[in-house]
Amino acid sequence: MNISKNDVIEFIKRVATSIILIFCIGGAYLHSALLFSFLILSVMCIILVFEWPKLLSPDLWYFWPITFLYPVLPCLALIHLVFRYHGSDFYVPLYPIFIAWVADTCGYLFGKVWGKHKMCPSVSPGKSWEGFAGSVAGIIVAHLVFVNVSPTIAYLMPKPLFLSIPVVSFFMATIAFLGGFFLSYLKRKHGLKDAGNLLPGHGGLLDRFDGVFFVTLVTALMIVLGIR
Repeated sequence: MNISKNDVIEFIKRVATSIILIFCIGGAYLHSALLFSFLILSVMCIILVFEWPKLLSPDLWYFWPITFLYPVLPCLALIHLVFRYHGSDFYVPLYPIFIAWVADTCGYLFGKVWGKHKMCPSVSPGKSWEGFAGSVAGIIVAHLVFVNVSPTIAYLMPKPLFLSIPVVSFFMATIAFLGGFFLSYLKRKHGLKDAGNLLPGHGGLLDRFDGVFFVTLVTALMIVLGIR
């Protein structure tokens, strides 16, 4: 265990910012699907205007195709989930956000306390195999909750649950990791530590939603393929 004073300060800022962010997102979602969708659109616009152009030059021919796939399409998919399930299965639209943030939080905590074996130090030096194991463990617990409160998520989970939950949790942890890895690659390529500075302890909005966007796309695809 190697935790410095700066790590403690950074953790406090991270927790405080997370509480405010959860309050804003949770409050908007509880209020209405329309307000939550407006919030997601606002997040997308801030990312596209202030953060995304620093990571991918608009002059490149593949700027617009990639921009549509990430972050535009995930935001639209999340808004679709909200209007489709907000009134029928309240927890489905929250699933990708919760899963991605649990993966990130547990990975961060496990990595800080026990992380010794780096996964990809040249691209994302903060990621460790111990942190990834923490992400999987956290998502397993999250799935145990979701299969009991969401009929849709329970339906999508193959049976028997004692086998499928660990497998799906590992898969989702990998997807969330790939979201963070993709953003880390773009940041390192342009010599950036964070995509922005709007969220103390996190960086920019894209730093907080990188895993959410990847998990949202996979969740939407699972729903399309799994439910007719």
